[in-house]
This record gives sequence, structure tokens and C-alpha cells, in this order.
Amino acid sequence: MQQSFAKKMLPLFFAFVLVNSLVLYYQKDLDQHKIDSLVVFAANILLFILSVLSLAMHTRSIDKKNPNASVRAVMAATLMKLMVLSIAALVYLFWSGSSRSLEAIFAGMILYVVYTFIEVRIASKTNQNNNGDK
Repeated sequence: MQQSFAKKMLPLFFAFVLVNSLVLYYQKDLDQHKIDSLVVFAANILLFILSVLSLAMHTRSIDKKNPNASVRAVMAATLMKLMVLSIAALVYLFWSGSSRSLEAIFAGMILYVVYTFIEVRIASKTNQNNNGDK
């Protein structure tokens, strides 16, 4: 039985809402530690969108009979994330000038690991369910 894409996406959505809630709740504490909460919000939004796109690529490739399609989807999703996130970080560093928050970029890197973990877990469960039915 295949799950709908919206149901597969729920853990990503819950992580997105949780991170935004935590950033809002601890906004004053983050500012005291020189972590720009707007940068963390932007990183969270960007990572959520990229993870949803990546999960869609993985889900589509799992249904194909060619096993190379799955590998290509993983490689393409990784390249897409790498390029978009590095461009976003460079644009932020260029435009922020002396008021940049490197701590916020490190927080975004931690969020990247969290989103990647959730995404890989969803994709592996989907792959396991699809290959177990055959």
C-alpha cells in the first residue's frame, strides 16, 4: 500500500513548524547569542522547500524499474541542495556586510542535518515498503 505524498511529507512539516516555533519562543535568547532569528527562519523555509522537492524526486524515482534512476535522483537532489544553499549563504554574506551572523549560518547547517536525516528516513521507508511488496 502506497502512502500519499502529503502523508509522507508530514514529518518534514512537523519539523518545519517545530523549528519556527522554537525560534519564535527563544528569539530574545538567540539575539543575545548573536544568532539572527530572521536568518534561521529563512534557512528553515529554504530547507523545507528543498527537502520537499528532494523527497518528490526520490518518491518518483523509487517507482521506476531502473535502479539507476534512484541513484540519479539522490545525486540530483544533493547537487540541487548544495547549489541552492551555497548560493543563499554567499548572497547573505555579501549583502549583510558587517552585521552578518555566522552563528545563524551554523544553525542553518544544523537544520540541514536534521532535514536530511528526516528525508532519508522517509525515503528509505518508502523504498523498503515498495521493494517488500514485490
